Amino acid sequence: MKKFLLSLGLLGAAVGAHAQTVNLGPWVQVNTVNSGAFAPGYRVVHVSTVSPTVAWTTAEENSSSGVANFFFRTNNAAGDQFDFDAITAVGANASYESANISGVSATTAVVGKYGASGGGDILRTTNGGLSWTRTTTNAQFPQANGGFLDFVHMFDANVGVAVGDPVGGYFEIYRTTDGGATWNRIPQTAVLNPFTGEAALVRSYFALGNTIWFGGASLGTNDQEYVYKSTDRGITWTKSAPTPLTETISKIAFKDANNGIAYNVKVTGTDVTAVNVIRTSDGGATWQTITPVNNATGSFFRYDIDAVNGRYYSVGQRFPASSPAVAADFGSSYSTDGINWTNMNNSQGFFAMDLIPGTGTAVAQGYAGAATDAAGSGGIYKATILNSATRDAALQNALTVYPNPSNTGVFNVDLGSTLKGDAQMTVVDAMGRQVKSQAINATTVGSKAFNVDLSNEKAGVYTLQFRTEAGIATQKVVIN
Repeated sequence: MKKFLLSLGLLGAAVGAHAQTVNLGPWVQVNTVNSGAFAPGYRVVHVSTVSPTVAWTTAEENSSSGVANFFFRTNNAAGDQFDFDAITAVGANASYESANISGVSATTAVVGKYGASGGGDILRTTNGGLSWTRTTTNAQFPQANGGFLDFVHMFDANVGVAVGDPVGGYFEIYRTTDGGATWNRIPQTAVLNPFTGEAALVRSYFALGNTIWFGGASLGTNDQEYVYKSTDRGITWTKSAPTPLTETISKIAFKDANNGIAYNVKVTGTDVTAVNVIRTSDGGATWQTITPVNNATGSFFRYDIDAVNGRYYSVGQRFPASSPAVAADFGSSYSTDGINWTNMNNSQGFFAMDLIPGTGTAVAQGYAGAATDAAGSGGIYKATILNSATRDAALQNALTVYPNPSNTGVFNVDLGSTLKGDAQMTVVDAMGRQVKSQAINATTVGSKAFNVDLSNEKAGVYTLQFRTEAGIATQKVVIN
């Protein structure tokens, strides 16, 4: 079974929205020169933002029969122009299509592929997509035994994880520690034993620092689905209590280590009949149903979600929408609670996005994908989402971090006595990638110092950011 999150035939209305007079908000259309002659009529279905100026995407023909076997990659210093080509490799199954792409740098990325009837390959490039190498074997994600690759994710240049449907009585999960050159299956545990008919779902995952979550699926049933979680880059896993969602968990996103949302879309024939949203406050162990509010201020959009710096983001088409759909039904929005949403733009829908923490006054930066035009340009948008808060001057003056530089990666943070309410701490590396997110409780912290442990991160420069109701405070730290 082809395991797209949505019937892509239902997404076509969003393409027409591009021809309307639109409010793009923070989004700027890019990809207007280099790939124009090569990519007419494609749509971006997955985005991997590596840094504010480096991104990879997968794309397919803009039709109901499109196959995601193509990629775009930023190719200039500004990150606003792209190369375009097919994703193929010697020894790989030519009929497989891309589940997702995980960028590592401007030159390196891995792609997970799956077949309409199962199976899977992992492909890797280290030369910007000029060539791809198949790095899995025939015994990995075997179609004959029910194998099905759902996604692959690289935590850094060396460590990654790939998740597939159950084979041999437990989920087929592989790890790499050599940049995706080789993959080894993790041992069977009781947590990874599925119930009858349970599988995973293509692109239904979210990673934050060393933690990754993925959602279960049992298509065509009324079984309640589970969320699986690893806090050590895929070595060990835990399993949530049954969630309120049945059949699938389409997408999942966490704004910090504890707080996340997930949803699924119910389709009858060609009609979307429901969009069901759930929320957790305990890291994904338990989930409760919530109902997003759609009003003049904002809407929850159902094609893709993300989370960064204490906010959730959504893109696509709202539900319910007009019949037939109109341009105003499409857009992007953000929320801090998953219920109340604020629109960032309208009249332009995106199929996918990937945001990373911003720097300075930017709360987030990244890319979103739509459809290219008849000439092959466009289809990719770039955003710098500004932080509406001002700088918290009192907290900034009180903030001290020591030792800095640190030889161990452990820093002692002192916020003085200025923290009157809760704060959200995030840590990003020099490439703009979030490596840690933590809620800071004013009652617990008070005027006491506390440790920030980055001992698992590489040597380099990182930025600590503390967000309060009064604004933000930041501090550069160095790991020797």
